[in-house]
Amino acid sequence: MANKDKYICFVHIGMQRDGAERVIAKLANRYAEDGYKVDIIILLVEGCGYQLHKNVRIVSLVRNNYSRVGNLIYWIQGIRNHIKITNPKHVISFSMYVNIFTLIACIGLGKDILISERNDPSSDGRSKFDIVLTYALYGLANKVVFQTKRAQNCFPKYIREKSRVIYNPIEVSTVAKHRTLARKKIVTVGRLEAQKNQIMLIEAMSDVIKEYPNCCLEIYGEGTLRSKLMKLIIELDLRENVKLLGNVVNIHERIADSDIFVLPSNYEGMSNALLEALMMGLPCISTNCAGSDEIILNQDNGILVPIGNRHAMAEAIILLLNNDELSKRLGINAKKKSKIFSSELVLQKWLEYIES
Repeated sequence: MANKDKYICFVHIGMQRDGAERVIAKLANRYAEDGYKVDIIILLVEGCGYQLHKNVRIVSLVRNNYSRVGNLIYWIQGIRNHIKITNPKHVISFSMYVNIFTLIACIGLGKDILISERNDPSSDGRSKFDIVLTYALYGLANKVVFQTKRAQNCFPKYIREKSRVIYNPIEVSTVAKHRTLARKKIVTVGRLEAQKNQIMLIEAMSDVIKEYPNCCLEIYGEGTLRSKLMKLIIELDLRENVKLLGNVVNIHERIADSDIFVLPSNYEGMSNALLEALMMGLPCISTNCAGSDEIILNQDNGILVPIGNRHAMAEAIILLLNNDELSKRLGINAKKKSKIFSSELVLQKWLEYIES
């Protein structure tokens, strides 16, 4: 059995490049640098999009072509057996279902368990059963991290009292560049899924081009809705104005010369793409989904519009395209106020809470 004081275990669906995975990678590397052995148990997606310290080990419980019930039993047993063998000082899990599996797996083991809720429970579509289950099981955790106050307030007092709100850590070295080109450039970054609601943004563009016919919207990301979005672009005759550019490695460099960054999401936990755009100093427009409404003060460091409202989105875009002074002020304030998301500050909050 390992020395628990120098062992820590993370549990998540995978280690692809996303917000939760970034937090895990940074925490894992920091603990490894301090002499810990670190395991990251992954349940659903193989591979790792981050460079990890030599003392960090990926433990895969991924398997294909099994029933949902079979996987659940396998995951819970696998997590429990691994924790019993390695005896970690802390067990840290991310996202609702993984939190549930981890809490069940650790029943009776006497572990210090921290769980991280990654979405806004009020709008992410979870069932009543899921809500009841999280209310019951989250009480078993020693510590709970939320990304927003809105998400925290969705839970009962006995969970809120032992929780903290900690934003995602952001690292951006690229800064916004002043554009001199006549053609206006709008960008959005996110998976091509219903949650991100690029459909609404594309529809808004059909209004924007009436005033700015040369305006271009660049959509970065991949997902299951690519074909549907392309069909909509063709139907609205926007092939010259809206481009689906997929995933790119140098995303910050690609969007640095944008006139506006837009987040059209129906819901978020806390959007990394928005935080990065703010930190770069880009003028930003976002729906007033969870997270955005806590970090953007309307017309101070960005603009907020109602979720799903294409006309309000189009009006906000046109407002910034018409007003260089407002656009510049939003970008300056965005960069100034985004320092609270710096990687080192956020990581320190995580470490202090884990060890508290």
